[in-house]
Amino acid sequence: MPKSIPISVRLSDDDVAFLASYEVQGARTPSDKLREILKAAREREEGVQDVSSCEDLLRSMARPAEKGLRQLQREAGIRSDLVIKLYERLPEMFAELVASAPGPTGDENELRRFEADLSAELFSLIEEIFDLGLTSPSRTYDPELMDRRLKPILEIARILDQRRQSGT
Repeated sequence: MPKSIPISVRLSDDDVAFLASYEVQGARTPSDKLREILKAAREREEGVQDVSSCEDLLRSMARPAEKGLRQLQREAGIRSDLVIKLYERLPEMFAELVASAPGPTGDENELRRFEADLSAELFSLIEEIFDLGLTSPSRTYDPELMDRRLKPILEIARILDQRRQSGT
């Protein structure tokens, strides 16, 4: 383990209150929390190279917003499967985009694999979103949202299907 060097910092009352309320798994003391904050800052600065670590970092960044949203949903007595699905899926998709991107020494095969992996994630999400349109009213804050949003997409899909069938 590297040598630890004690440092002293002066913090405002607001920063101390934030640190006390800041939740990090496994970090209990202010020192533990500051180390975790520095670790996250270092990962953002240096770039996270593996998908799992990148996904963890993105999820930790989104966690406060998701936590607040879920609380509001409980208080309001409504929920949106669409919004929750995005909180679940987008960090893993973005982690793939960031951490799996072929570098300058990559080749055509890596580019194809990268595109195939991303398209699999994207089309899987699209299918899940389309599933939300199967019920009426939809499982969204606005019960008519899916009907309105899917209508133009379904029209585009119909035109694409016609073109494919006609061979043009």
